[in-house]
Amino acid sequence: MDMNGMDMPAMGAPSGPKIAPAVAADNGLHGGVGDYSYVVGASPPAAGSPAPYTFHITGPGGQTVTRFQPYEGQLLVFYLVRTDLGDFHQLTASMRADGTWTVELPALTAGSYRTYITFAAPDSSVGTPLSYSLSQPLTVPGTATVADLPAATDSATADGYALKLTGAPHRGSETDLGVAVTKDGKPVQQFDRLLDGYAHLTAFHAGDAAFARALSTGRSAGGASGAGALTAQILFPEAGTWRLFVQFQTSGIEHTAAFTVEVP
Repeated sequence: MDMNGMDMPAMGAPSGPKIAPAVAADNGLHGGVGDYSYVVGASPPAAGSPAPYTFHITGPGGQTVTRFQPYEGQLLVFYLVRTDLGDFHQLTASMRADGTWTVELPALTAGSYRTYITFAAPDSSVGTPLSYSLSQPLTVPGTATVADLPAATDSATADGYALKLTGAPHRGSETDLGVAVTKDGKPVQQFDRLLDGYAHLTAFHAGDAAFARALSTGRSAGGASGAGALTAQILFPEAGTWRLFVQFQTSGIEHTAAFTVEVP
């Protein structure tokens, strides 16, 4: 972003040191990887009421981790998804000095959910920070209603914006995706930074809620208008049906759109 607050099309790729995944093609469906574990300390929330959710991360020697490598513009990113993929939230968590994290959950309907955390920590044996994606189940007591996923499509809407998804998703290796955003039929040219890019993409696999997180790569060339699509790379660890959530921010307001994607 320049001094006038306007986008520069070449910007948007994550900054900071190179960070390698702790597990290649990880699906996030585990509470621990290597020396690191995601430990939940909160009781299940009641349906219909916001509630605090606490947790901590243990590292080498079983000690609570209190120092992290900055990653995606934060120390830790927290996600909550209903396992039928009908509800999704990316929430802000805060850490106390003793390593206890707290996040305020919104009012949830009864049913089965899963919480996910992504973070990075130094690894002396590798010589570079490693990123981790861990998760734990969460059940909201009560009678649950399961929703069907919408059919696969490359179009979505959010708060008056229209989004078009491009790319050829496939399993097991990085896929380049583009998301063109328009409003009132005109390409949107200015976006706010969100985490460590302009678009934040997260996907969950139908059936087991496997996790796939995308890396923002900026914006594609947009000609004289500078209105290129937001771009990202994502690695789908499994074939099948995925629900892809796209977050972007304009004029200080965050928007979330969702696509159903078939991955061969």
